[in-house]
Amino acid sequence: MKYRSTRGKVQALSFEDVLFSGYASDGGLFMPEQIPVVDKTTLERWKQLSYVDLTKKVMSLFIPLDEISAADLSDLIDKAFAEYEHKDIVCLTRVSKFHFLELFHGKTLAFKDYALATVGMLIDYFLNKRKKNTIILVGTSGDTGSAAIESVRRSEWVDIIVLFPKGRCNQVQELQMTTVMDQNVHVVRTEGTSDDLDVPIKQCFTDHAYAEANHLCSINSINWARIMGQLVHFFYAYFRTCKEVGETVTFVIPTGALGHCAAGSLVHKMGLPVQLVCAVNENDIFHRALSTSDFTMSENVVQTWSSAMDIQVPYNIERLLLLFSDMDYALVDSLMQEFEQRNSLKIPQDLLLKMRQVISSASVSRDQTLQTMKECWDEYQYCLCPHTAVGVTVVWDQRHTNDIKTPTVCIATASPAKFPEAVKAAGIEMPLTPSLAQLFSSPTRCKEMKKGEDWFLILRSMIDEISRKHLGNPFDPFHPNGFLLKAADPR
Repeated sequence: MKYRSTRGKVQALSFEDVLFSGYASDGGLFMPEQIPVVDKTTLERWKQLSYVDLTKKVMSLFIPLDEISAADLSDLIDKAFAEYEHKDIVCLTRVSKFHFLELFHGKTLAFKDYALATVGMLIDYFLNKRKKNTIILVGTSGDTGSAAIESVRRSEWVDIIVLFPKGRCNQVQELQMTTVMDQNVHVVRTEGTSDDLDVPIKQCFTDHAYAEANHLCSINSINWARIMGQLVHFFYAYFRTCKEVGETVTFVIPTGALGHCAAGSLVHKMGLPVQLVCAVNENDIFHRALSTSDFTMSENVVQTWSSAMDIQVPYNIERLLLLFSDMDYALVDSLMQEFEQRNSLKIPQDLLLKMRQVISSASVSRDQTLQTMKECWDEYQYCLCPHTAVGVTVVWDQRHTNDIKTPTVCIATASPAKFPEAVKAAGIEMPLTPSLAQLFSSPTRCKEMKKGEDWFLILRSMIDEISRKHLGNPFDPFHPNGFLLKAADPR
């Protein structure tokens, strides 16, 4: 198994290479060169596996034995989930006619914990073999930052820099990042949107020499290993909701950067019979694209109750374009260059039709989100986080009809306890859990990046400082770890 950029110009990389990367040097995202197909016999064998054992099976398809042995991979995955309190790691709950896949039983109470628990272990595994350090660079609009911090905060080999937009994460999400005092954790609050902070991050990664010399990598859904970890969600829920292997199961996915949508599309290509319903909030670029072929940025990112989905540039669109174009790298490269030049592209009709065969979409307003939260609580005493509610809203009216033709799984992406403002706005009384309440009296620490400042310069200065700490004299060419390179100024 080798990996290649979605734009095709960077290819034949190992799993270890792509684990320690962000964007490819051609601006694309990494994907496996071949999509493994799982036949019906294998699916039958996997049907009764636990979440942990299923993770081992799925990941072994993408990680060659000459990079990590089966025994080592099994041990890493066992350790990744050792401290999860729920006996099944995840919980599948029936509410009305729907199954809710609760992916919020990890330490930070969000679905990012699941894939990042394994990603953190994999990173430490290779770094321990290398005896080298790395700098993880992450932009977050919600829960990714705290989950990423939690996955590596105790690593002796990792420093992590997390950027988040001021006023666009809720208070609990912000405190889960800014109350971490570990010396290898560096949190930055920026004035702007999540799309704004993605710009200097991408500038650092696409300066390939600089990224390589400073050992930069990312563990949000830019990173292939995050997508790989999310594949397991679909296999696990499928086996526990289908009557027999071969039946179609519908997954309702609240989406921002399209990571879960990319993972769901990939399991479909692997042979799992799934249909995807992708729900977005008022930041609806993907819904508009799927409806009309017009993938054009809006002027502003709308601030909603589902803050982790407040994104106008869902970068995993590249992975979707590649999968549904039958791995046409030249086409994806052309389309993404068009988008980068004009902030707009037209998805070709034949490609759009292939996407629509697997994916449907809808956009949900802030008021609709709160209404669904309130109705679900009043009718079933089940509380939804606002992100989950965006997804549930799309199918909610079907609970009183006979319109549901297949088992339907709603991805529950986070605990409602993390969103007290939204829960209160929906008219629901829910006290904070003791662990979350404690955050409000804890000391905080973060750096600020203000409008008008050179964010790229500030960010690379932070990277340079961390690299100097790891490398000793950064300009010594005889240093065993190499020497620090300055980033090329893109201006």
